[in-house]
Amino acid sequence: MITEIQFLLISLISSVFHLDSLVFGQFMFHRPIVVGPLLGFLMGVPQYGVLFGCILELVFLSLIPVGIKVPPDATTATVVSLVCFKLSNGNIIVSLITGILLGIIYKYLDILTRSLNSMVINWIENAKDDVITTRINLLVVYGIVVTYFRSVLFYLILFPLLNVITKNINKICLITNINDLVYILPAIGIGFGLAHFVEK
Repeated sequence: MITEIQFLLISLISSVFHLDSLVFGQFMFHRPIVVGPLLGFLMGVPQYGVLFGCILELVFLSLIPVGIKVPPDATTATVVSLVCFKLSNGNIIVSLITGILLGIIYKYLDILTRSLNSMVINWIENAKDDVITTRINLLVVYGIVVTYFRSVLFYLILFPLLNVITKNINKICLITNINDLVYILPAIGIGFGLAHFVEK
């Protein structure tokens, strides 16, 4: 069970990790292998934080933003997987699937935001030489603020929806014994990892 205050704290903390991906720092704190254990510890399930972090790190190993490429969001996938795990009373498979799907959805939200941000570029291009540096600095701050609060808003809208969905998730007969598949998850993760290395 996760309270409303915990939802808010998870949203605020998780959104900090999103800043590390492209906006500020790029210290790799946003990777699942880091986000999983830290968030798992904060949620009281450190062992599952490590498990989810390791599996999702292998899944998203080579999916990094390069140039115009926008991959599914690994941070979102990790956060949502752990929250869904807590809400669904430990349904690991469903949590991972939900996390990966939401990571893909967040990717398109990111693309939409970037498209809207392109409109702000005109503000820089039309600036006079004596104010262009100031406007660039303001644009950097704008990017940080927008990215952070976009993530916070995304999670605050998403988590209550997940709470409603997961209340009935165990009533689906096909899912009741699906956690037996958890034993093959490490093999799936390793398979994804190896596949990334042999890609041409």
